[in-house]
Amino acid sequence: MVTKNYIYRSYSMEYGTFVGLSWSALFLSYVEGISYSNVLLILLCLLLCVVGLLLPFILGLRLNRKVFATGEKLSYMQGLFFALSMFMYASLMNGLIVFVYFRFWDNGLLYEQVNSMLTMPEMVTTYQQLGMGMQYEQMMQMVDELDNMSAFDKTLLIFNNNFFFGLIMSFLVAVVASYDLNRLQKRQKE
Repeated sequence: MVTKNYIYRSYSMEYGTFVGLSWSALFLSYVEGISYSNVLLILLCLLLCVVGLLLPFILGLRLNRKVFATGEKLSYMQGLFFALSMFMYASLMNGLIVFVYFRFWDNGLLYEQVNSMLTMPEMVTTYQQLGMGMQYEQMMQMVDELDNMSAFDKTLLIFNNNFFFGLIMSFLVAVVASYDLNRLQKRQKE
């Protein structure tokens, strides 16, 4: 029986907060790992990539089990609305933390580190030997343009990226959130 209850709406905010915090931890470990050339933070970033990808599915399955325990199930559209809402809240939470980082914490450190890595003589020589001198110049112009952007503009770029990623992932998470656990339970009894 498909649920007529909209309890999944309250879970989307709670679960979106957790997903947003995991994305924020991923972002912070990445930028701090680059800013301070810390390999352990970069490795933590790789681990958080896996967590950030799996967490929405785990939370969708958790919601599915909670609804199943009441004797109902979510339709695919309800699962899709849940997933879209969850990713919107996650994008907002992550956007807030990214803005705070660029506004109050960074002070140009990330740009300085990226610029010093890209202007190393070995890096310039490698690009020239590969015949990619033009691409190197375009990359340096792009890095300079990013440095000239405000904290809000940088945050907006990351928010748009996360929102698009969440939009695509919503269709997959909706399948998990709306999967009919009655069929699974019947198969296990056989």
